[in-house]
Parts: sequence; C-alpha cells; structure tokens
Amino acid sequence: MSIAVSIVVRPSRGLRIAHAGLCCCVMASAAVCPGMLASALCLLSGALAGWFGRPSAIARRVDISGVGQLRLAVYQNHGDTVHLLGGSTLWPHLLLLRLRDAAGRTQVLLVLPDCVAPAEWRALALACRAAARSEINTLAD
Repeated sequence: MSIAVSIVVRPSRGLRIAHAGLCCCVMASAAVCPGMLASALCLLSGALAGWFGRPSAIARRVDISGVGQLRLAVYQNHGDTVHLLGGSTLWPHLLLLRLRDAAGRTQVLLVLPDCVAPAEWRALALACRAAARSEINTLAD
C-alpha cells in the first residue's frame, strides 16, 4: 500500500474542554434543583458523565493510500486495514469516520480541525472524500 496521506490525529482539546464545561454545568444545576433527590441526581449524573463519557485521549495515525485504502494505527503498533463505512460524516470542519476492521469491529474516529495541524487538515479531508468515493465505486461494481 503506497501511502498518499499519513497524519497523526490527536485528541481534540476543544472537545475535552466543552465536555468538562457541560459536566460542570450539570453539576452546578444542582444548586437550583428543588429537593435533595434532584440535587443529588444532578451531582451524580454530572460526575458520572465526566468520568465515563469523556472523549478518548489516544492519538491515532491514519494512513490513506492513493487508491483510497485506509490503515488506522494506535501509537506505534502496526495498523489494521480498515474500510470506511457508509454513514461517515465528511463536513468542512468535522470528519466523523465510521471504520470497520477485518475482524468486523466498527469504531468511530472523530476528527476536528484542532486534532491535526492546519496544513494537514485539507489533505486529510480530501483523502477521506476520495476514499469514500472509492468505497462507493467498489460497492457498485
């Protein structure tokens, strides 16, 4: 697989800050909730969402070949070849990639502009669009 684009996708700081702010707002709403039970539920739900719902903090490397084949690697491990699934979102400032590996596991990779260097954002977006087109063309054959 000749590599056309190889980019390291880091966790989004903006998403982590927004998530922490939302959890703090939920916990702060306990001050205006009527009754002890409602206040306790607001505190508990904010704390649980902060702990279990936080975005992933693992950097991933995405390699996209010239023919649209994708490989996803976590840390420095050898990457698994993955296929871009339908339902992936390719917007100008958001890439929500649904990927399936050879074992059939599906995972979602969220890529925001602050996850990659500004110069790499356009190359990644164009390569993902080309990969999506090649997946559509191979499914139609």
